[in-house]
Amino acid sequence: MVVITKIEVQKKDKNRANLYLDNKFFCGLDLETVVKYNLKQGTIITEERLQEIQLDSEKQSALSKATKLISTRYKTQREVEKYLYEKGYVSQVVYFVLSKLIEYHYIDDERYANSYISAHKSKYGRLMLKQQLLLKGVDEKIINNALNSEEFEQSTEIQNLAEKYMKNKEDTKENYQKLIRYLMNKGFDFDEIKRSLKED
Repeated sequence: MVVITKIEVQKKDKNRANLYLDNKFFCGLDLETVVKYNLKQGTIITEERLQEIQLDSEKQSALSKATKLISTRYKTQREVEKYLYEKGYVSQVVYFVLSKLIEYHYIDDERYANSYISAHKSKYGRLMLKQQLLLKGVDEKIINNALNSEEFEQSTEIQNLAEKYMKNKEDTKENYQKLIRYLMNKGFDFDEIKRSLKED
């Protein structure tokens, strides 16, 4: 058993407190956790129990930070996971936070993939969209399902980009080949480009 000899509010973060055991620093805790477990100077407690309380505090802290992160812009599961590890949280805490966010549908990689494709399909082709989503940590199966949905068809986008590219350019074989390369660099499939340009 140990004795809590001092609890003081942190100078840099007024929502957290430093906890001392036998006059030695033990850990930092959210003030909410201090109140929740009725911790105060003179409390006699085991170190094991304090470690459990510290873990609970870390979970709440990490959940709060992750919620704030995704409130500004929707994120993938991998992006949130990476953010939490960079903040120094241990695997047990990261797993807890991700489970909660998925349970409450704050993280949904299927919805993210569909939304991302819908927002960017006018600028990029199937291959580029897939690459960008893979880099964000979305599972390949989820990406393929989103790209293969009946609503995903890019002939109009290809035609619009081709029209903008060819504006004020001569209709020559050389410019046409440059247009094909331009569209392929945007991630559009060669066969889809040829088919779409013929439809135009």
